[in-house]
Amino acid sequence: MNRQAFKLITFDITGTLLKYRSSPAVEYSNILNKYGLEVRLSTLENLINKNWTFMTKAHPNFGLYTGLKWENYWRLYAQNVFRKAFQLENITDNVPLTDIIDDLMMTYSTGETFKVQDGAIELLEYLNNEQIPLGVLTNYDPRINSMMKNLGLSHYFKFILSSYEVRSEKPDIKIFRKAESYIEKGLNREQFLHIGDSYLLDFKGAKNAGWSACLVHIDKNIIEQYPSLSGCIFDDFTALKNVLVSCNSKKRYSEQ
Repeated sequence: MNRQAFKLITFDITGTLLKYRSSPAVEYSNILNKYGLEVRLSTLENLINKNWTFMTKAHPNFGLYTGLKWENYWRLYAQNVFRKAFQLENITDNVPLTDIIDDLMMTYSTGETFKVQDGAIELLEYLNNEQIPLGVLTNYDPRINSMMKNLGLSHYFKFILSSYEVRSEKPDIKIFRKAESYIEKGLNREQFLHIGDSYLLDFKGAKNAGWSACLVHIDKNIIEQYPSLSGCIFDDFTALKNVLVSCNSKKRYSEQ
């Protein structure tokens, strides 16, 4: 990562700024328990993972391009998981599937399934005090806007861009170019920093757009596979903040 003062910093959401309160399998199980139903966590976890692979290929960007649209995407997603789970677990009684899916949709719409990563608020506060424009670039549906508000984070950001609304998923360069439209023109793109947790989606996507990039909350052994990540991975936001403080201090010193 270029050790410089940045003119724009954007964050990925899932796995970067936020972490799951518990696994999706646990969330699905909790909803089923409300209706007196029990399905093994291992069954739910396996079905959720398989269904994710199927749905992202069959209906990319949450159904945007296939006409399914994001809400129906998630309803179909849940329906696929629950119906197969009931079949495997021999649950044959009348099940209020629509009510169960409604409950699940509400749970995932409020932001309560997420927790803010340790050190995130301190980093955001520091960057806001430095008056560095901040944004969100996330492969998510429009619910991210209300979720960020409910989690008390939206006021930190100049913009929140979901792949669904922008019609562009990371690592596509278009979502990065959209972010650039929110700040003054003519700046060196290397002064734009994207922070994420995926080499392909976040790091490579940002680099292809001409930006600087770094990753947090991932195993540093990934450097063996991708040597270009050397010096660009941080254990947590505290470590990243220390580097950014140093970058801004050098800028102030050079301006004196």
